[in-house]
Amino acid sequence: ILNLNFNIPLPHIILPLAISFFTFQQIAFLTDCYKNVDINDLREHGKKIDFIDYCLFISFFPQLIAGPIVHHKEMMPQFKANENLPTQYQSIAKGLFIFSIGLFKKVFIADSFAKWANAGFSYVENGGVMNIIESWVTSLSYTFQLYFDFSGYCDMAIGLGLIFGIILPINFNSPYKSLSITEFWRRWHITLGRFLKDYLYIPLGGNRFGKVLTLRNLFIVAFLSGIWHGAGWGFVIWGALHGIAMVIHRIYLYFDISLRYANSKIYKIFCWFITFNFLNITWIFFRSQNLDGALNLLKGMFGVVWIELPQRLRFPFILEQIGGRNDTIIYLIIALIITLMCKNSIEMLNSFKPNLKNAIFAGLLLYIALITLSITPYVEFIYFNF
Repeated sequence: ILNLNFNIPLPHIILPLAISFFTFQQIAFLTDCYKNVDINDLREHGKKIDFIDYCLFISFFPQLIAGPIVHHKEMMPQFKANENLPTQYQSIAKGLFIFSIGLFKKVFIADSFAKWANAGFSYVENGGVMNIIESWVTSLSYTFQLYFDFSGYCDMAIGLGLIFGIILPINFNSPYKSLSITEFWRRWHITLGRFLKDYLYIPLGGNRFGKVLTLRNLFIVAFLSGIWHGAGWGFVIWGALHGIAMVIHRIYLYFDISLRYANSKIYKIFCWFITFNFLNITWIFFRSQNLDGALNLLKGMFGVVWIELPQRLRFPFILEQIGGRNDTIIYLIIALIITLMCKNSIEMLNSFKPNLKNAIFAGLLLYIALITLSITPYVEFIYFNF
């Protein structure tokens, strides 16, 4: 039997916050300069690129810390166009509207789920194994915490950009509505997927050299996206699992099986169920600080280890290890309904009109968010770590 030691010591190096985001933007800029891609197009339209423009492109603070990963061809013309123009009031109104939604998502929804997720993961990372209900509540709490945390940041970034008259690209589009892993990556962290496609997948050959190499390229991109998120075995496993899922889904499409049932509601529900639960399980490796913690949580979720339930089979006793309450399950159900049934913030922004109704809605969300922020400890954005 192989005696493998996964406790590899990592050097304690102090790095700038969210270094990967602005590094990727500069890689794209330098690569395009070298290949004269998009740069010549900007010059042909009279858009001169000088050092000041480049500095603004790299340091534009609304998206600097956690995305979206912007491309120079969509930012440089906007900086030039706004040089001598005052910011329009409608753009400011839109910005405040979506910023309020994003802040509410973060401090009121995401940070509420963080309490149960952090308690559960802390317990399993220290060697504990929870009962099946605690385990599923822990994993689902993190699944929704990450969703509202990251979508909240994306909304706030777009909102701050609009206040300055700059339109940032959409980075989040209801990913938990996805019916496949491929669709998920078209909806989650959209600009990261765009970067990996343009500067990794296509240079590797994309889908131009046959099915086998296409599958290889899909796996490499997904696997490296895991490593991009962090230097840890959990991220490696998370990226590998997504790579395998991408390969399996592409093989499935090769056989055109889905075309027979594409219009069936039962088939769509089944696809969503498989996709959502795959995401929920793989997020465990993404979140856990060590592999033992991830495995302990999975053991609890699937009953690999027998854990006796409390004698009083009712809440909050059944969620005692994670500090759950009687309404914890209700909040999880509400979060699921919101992610699946409601319009997302981008759809709301597209239909936005500067009227009293929207002003009251945004003001109420902003008020609740600020009150919550003042009485609860600060929890940093999850993507600040990457």
